[in-house]
Amino acid sequence: MRPAQKGWHALQRCNRGIAALEFAVLAPALLMLGFAVIVYSIYFAAMMGVRQAASEGARAAMAGLNTVERVDLAQTRATSVLDRYGSIIGSNPAPEITAAPISTGVFEVRVRYNIAAHPIMQVGFFIPLPDPQLEAAVVVTNGSY
Repeated sequence: MRPAQKGWHALQRCNRGIAALEFAVLAPALLMLGFAVIVYSIYFAAMMGVRQAASEGARAAMAGLNTVERVDLAQTRATSVLDRYGSIIGSNPAPEITAAPISTGVFEVRVRYNIAAHPIMQVGFFIPLPDPQLEAAVVVTNGSY
């Protein structure tokens, strides 16, 4: 057997360092997967907060007797819901809450939030990120028979 072949066979039989090699190959992919789970869970939690704020704002607007009162009730309730989401949604930039009648007997509450300024979205540059503009709109009728 030639010396080169002898060294190759010895290298093939050697198991030292295999765990370190496997870790070096698999760790980046597993870390990226774990980080993607964290980023997307924060994104989906923020989306649920925006949708819940729009729904609760529209529900609160139903109690108003006129447009001014409906707008005030809707914005107050939507703001209080968003405040409960705290660090997930944050206040920089502040979510945009609009409430207004869109036609006779129909009232709309719309909540917009741009999550691009969130710190976790700033460091997620190496994974494909979703659209940073979150928006939810709920339309309700004024009721009556």
